[in-house]
Amino acid sequence: MNKICQIVVIGHTRQKLIFSIDKEVFDKLIIISEKEQLPGSERASEVLENLTSEYRKRKMEVENQKFNFSIATKPIAEMTHLIYQQKLLGFSNIIVNISGGLRYVDLWLYLAASITKSRIIHGDFIYDGNTEVGIIKNVEIDKVYLGSLTSKQVEFLELFFPSFKDPKDLFNTRYTFDENPLFNQIVCYSSIKEIRNSLIKVRGKEITRGSINGFIKKLNRISALKTTHQSGKKRRISISYIGIAYFLKEMYVTLLSN
Repeated sequence: MNKICQIVVIGHTRQKLIFSIDKEVFDKLIIISEKEQLPGSERASEVLENLTSEYRKRKMEVENQKFNFSIATKPIAEMTHLIYQQKLLGFSNIIVNISGGLRYVDLWLYLAASITKSRIIHGDFIYDGNTEVGIIKNVEIDKVYLGSLTSKQVEFLELFFPSFKDPKDLFNTRYTFDENPLFNQIVCYSSIKEIRNSLIKVRGKEITRGSINGFIKKLNRISALKTTHQSGKKRRISISYIGIAYFLKEMYVTLLSN
């Protein structure tokens, strides 16, 4: 039996979200709210409490998660991580419902849905003036194909996770994204030389500086790295949240193939 998990982003209108949520068949509901205080947070907290109570009264499995909406692109990694956790828990079908989210947050979650190939929906509502009084349907949004990493690119991104040993540790369901020690121990490199030495240690053979620059150039094209120039010719190089999302995708695929 295919179990379905619906992940919904909290908004400021309870009934609007209920209209959209109830249009779907699902086994588990995860409600995403902001971790930090933003304009409208108090109202969103009220809606969160109300929705949680509503669906628990219906004997539904409900979980609340908090994302960092104030940190640009971090929700891409957080949502990708959450989706793969749910898949490994047996929820083969994931629905990402953005009917209540802020527009810039919706864009980040759209990218996470595209990376994980999850269904993403938005309600097509019936209005009386500016008020939602019903819903026609949930519209499924077409996703973009974002491709996959090569095995050598995966190996390169793994350099930023010095404590990484087993792919399943990335998705340990005891931890949220922020709680997982592996994401709190990510390293940054201050030079090409540092990265080169780390990769030589992994491979056990020499690698040219030009090859390292090639990796960086190609990964920068898909926004998988963050590179900032410091004094002189030095560069600070780290993995981006989008890069983490790509890496999580490849590790999930690895788990399925083992």
